[in-house]
Amino acid sequence: MTEEQNQGEKGAKKALPPKGVQEQALSHQRSIWPFGLAVALIILLVGLITNPVVLGIGVVLTVAAIVGWGLERRK
Repeated sequence: MTEEQNQGEKGAKKALPPKGVQEQALSHQRSIWPFGLAVALIILLVGLITNPVVLGIGVVLTVAAIVGWGLERRK
């Protein structure tokens, strides 16, 4: 083999991160946002049936929960 072919084979193999890093990346993180979104959607739906003020509160809470969940930091 020539040096160029040998270098190409070395470059083709990518180093995998340590096993602990792989497990950490795949593990689930606890979050309150899914529960908050569920409660906000319930308030929104109750507001559709009952009162426009409750509907407005539900819309605000739903948007806040979606944004909060989207901006949540992953550790």
